Amino acid sequence: MKSSSIFRPLDMAMLPVMEHTLFFENEFMLADNFGELSTSEASSEFVAVDHPFKVNFTFILLCTQGRLRVRLNLQEFMLRADCVLVVLPGSIGECLEISDDCQVAMIAYSGSRYEEVYTSFSVQFRRYLSRQSVLAVSSEEMAESLAIYHAMRRKVEQPDFAFTREVLNAYMQVLSCNGYQWLTRYVRQNGQERAESRQQQLFGHFLELVQKHYRAERGVAFYANKMCLTPKYLSLAIHQASGRFAGDWIRDYVILEAKALLKSRSYTVQQISEMLNFANPSFFGKYFKAATGCSPRRYMLE
Repeated sequence: MKSSSIFRPLDMAMLPVMEHTLFFENEFMLADNFGELSTSEASSEFVAVDHPFKVNFTFILLCTQGRLRVRLNLQEFMLRADCVLVVLPGSIGECLEISDDCQVAMIAYSGSRYEEVYTSFSVQFRRYLSRQSVLAVSSEEMAESLAIYHAMRRKVEQPDFAFTREVLNAYMQVLSCNGYQWLTRYVRQNGQERAESRQQQLFGHFLELVQKHYRAERGVAFYANKMCLTPKYLSLAIHQASGRFAGDWIRDYVILEAKALLKSRSYTVQQISEMLNFANPSFFGKYFKAATGCSPRRYMLE
């Protein structure tokens, strides 16, 4: 992205508007770089690579070739051909690397109008996505997903059609059910009852809590209390599971959020310090500089 002038509302602002981008009612977006020149400049125009971003909508990336390395909620993932990335609202992401030949299609939507059909499996599916985010599919499954993507594009482009939202919703239901099927196969292949260690279970629960509360709570004691553990035991368990202490994970979530807010240039440093529940901008500045080596204002302007 070259400037904030291409930003759009509904928190899809960080997504670049390209030649192949379509919007429906400012709540649903379809975009791809198919047919674009395969250069690093063209690739970086399609996916922002310069700073973290907070995602307040759902988006799906269908990768057909090349590679895309991303970090979501402090976990790294690599997309290659026939991989699907699903990013849930509230995630903080960074694009770390994109190959010159990377080809992707994006489906993004805001709000709950296009949420997946509710089944007993949808909760398990969302829980999986909160930890894994990437699904490998067969070439036939990717072809079907792309066919649905192109069908949605044709419908959005159809003039004077009165039921576009309903049709988009129906197509999203099909994609959701396909996702459930992919997860069913994954569970079957990897063993549904594969046991996790006690530390791994605690780590998963801890990250879920941090994602919900890090804006307001930066102390290990808060999360330990939520999990009915002592702070010392929780920090040791998290270190055994991840190689990092609980406080490090909390700090990194806070810093990622701060970076995303600063680079959006939509808020002052004081507003961001209030949003992240710091006592004052000075305390926020010291916290940020201790973690990054530079002040919030300098990071914003770089």
